[in-house]
Amino acid sequence: MTSRTLLNLALLLIVLILVAVVVLEPGKTPEPKTVLLTNLKDSDVNKIKIIRNDKDTIELQKTEQQWQMLAPYSLAANNYKVASLMKLLKTESVAQYDMHHLDPARYDLLSPALSIDFNDSLKIDFGNLEPIQKHRYVRIDQQLHLIADYYYYQLVGSTTDYLDHALIEQTEKITRIELPGLTLAITDGKWMLSPENENYSADAYTDLFNEWKLAHAVELRPLTVTKKMADSQVRIFLQGHDAPIEYKLFQTDDEFILSRIDKNIEYVMAADKADALLGLQKRPSDDKQNPAPK
Repeated sequence: MTSRTLLNLALLLIVLILVAVVVLEPGKTPEPKTVLLTNLKDSDVNKIKIIRNDKDTIELQKTEQQWQMLAPYSLAANNYKVASLMKLLKTESVAQYDMHHLDPARYDLLSPALSIDFNDSLKIDFGNLEPIQKHRYVRIDQQLHLIADYYYYQLVGSTTDYLDHALIEQTEKITRIELPGLTLAITDGKWMLSPENENYSADAYTDLFNEWKLAHAVELRPLTVTKKMADSQVRIFLQGHDAPIEYKLFQTDDEFILSRIDKNIEYVMAADKADALLGLQKRPSDDKQNPAPK
């Protein structure tokens, strides 16, 4: 072996040693492995119960189409809100302690003010705040964890925040709309108006249908408007349903409310949506097709 070959081998060895030093970083303490709060996958969850001492207990159930609230209201749930709850399962646990050696009363866990239960099998109890970093103590079985204090305030929010704000569920198909003074219904695949009005084109019918199909409330709240207070009624018929959805209409200068007496809930709508939801709106093309008489 020549001296040149030996020199090349020595240089290669030096390079390998330097690479190993850079990659392995001897003497450096390895970063601690992230500990997740649970091992449960959100795809495996089909039932959630939020138990709150000073508010309604919320029960949510997964269906083929979307999440539904079973209690305290029987209505479609807000899928985005539920998806946000699922993130709790994989949130980071920054510290863990054995509850066998701790006093639950110290962490407000003797009778937790808030708990969330997944699938009737995984219950997470929320305790008080850690005073320095302001993390939240939570208990799962006999394990105490510290997590970011985000989910507590989300869980104690308004019950109606967990409801879908859409007037009509996405999966439903409207077949008939009965409004004060007019009815729009599908006949032989076309929208037909009753009473007839030649001043409006078929596009105006489609616009009214889309307004109802896509309408979302600004706010949902427990029922305050009663039948006696209602100004009029709106009925929406859906394909595959025998009975229509009935909304009692209540309108003032400040509020436009659609109340579902059967669900004990009311939808507070944007004030500027009243005209679009309660009647046909002319397009510029309508006036061209039906000019005013001279």
